[in-house]
Parts: sequence; C-alpha cells; structure tokens
Amino acid sequence: MKFLKIACLIIGLASLAPSPVFADATHGSKEEAKTMAEKAAVLVKANPEDAFKKFQEKDGGFIDRDLYVFVFDRGGNFKAHGAKPVLVGKGGLAMKDVSGFPFVKAFLEVKDTAWVNYKWPDVMDNGKIKDKDTYVIKVGEYTLGVGYFK
Repeated sequence: MKFLKIACLIIGLASLAPSPVFADATHGSKEEAKTMAEKAAVLVKANPEDAFKKFQEKDGGFIDRDLYVFVFDRGGNFKAHGAKPVLVGKGGLAMKDVSGFPFVKAFLEVKDTAWVNYKWPDVMDNGKIKDKDTYVIKVGEYTLGVGYFK
C-alpha cells in the first residue's frame, strides 16, 4: 500500500511538471521550423517578390517567436529576412558563426533540402551562443531557410 501511495505521488508530481513542448514559449521547435520553411517554399515558387514581402510582415504568418524566414539569391544576397529586414539587398557570403563555420555558404550548397547546424547568438536568451539548426530549401534560383535553437 505504501508503494502505491508513493507511485501515485510521483505520477501526480510528474504530471505537474512543465512539458518540454510548452517549457519555453519564446522558442519554436524543429517541426515548426521545417513546416514554416515548407510553406515559405510554396509561396516563393508561386510568386517570389510577393513572398519576400510577406516574410517580413509582422502579421504575415512567417514570423513566430524566434522563427522567421530568410531568403538568399544565388550570389548570397539577402532577398528577405523576417527578423532583420535591414539585411535585404546585402551580401551574406562572408557570414560565419563563432567557430568560423561559413554557414551561408553551406546554405547555398544545399541541392534540394537539408538541415544545417551552426552556432548563433540567441537574442531570446541574452545573446547566449547556442546550437542552431536551419532547415534549408532550394527553390529555383533562391535558397530559403528557417532555423530553431536546439
């Protein structure tokens, strides 16, 4: 009987613990990043210029917590950036993470779809450097992606 009471107590306390899915409302998940990138790819295929504008609209459906869409042209120039629209028109080829990994070059080398891992400051966590995985999709002459912090 004592064992049963302890087991029930443990199960009850475990049910009150925050779920990993809801533990951090400031960050998106791997699945959410991939889904957003896939939806963005559909729009880019249909009408790139309209898609680029939509990706930067706060209520356009492509900015969610720390998730956002970015797009590069073949030359590595930003065509859209949901978090920093000021980057549009600027080159990204020289960008590297803190370890020196040229992640934009890695994005551009993706042939179809791939996850690319690099280290990046998490502005939602005081700029702490964290592992970030970005789901990258090649759409014609464009490369787009959405990343999440692991």
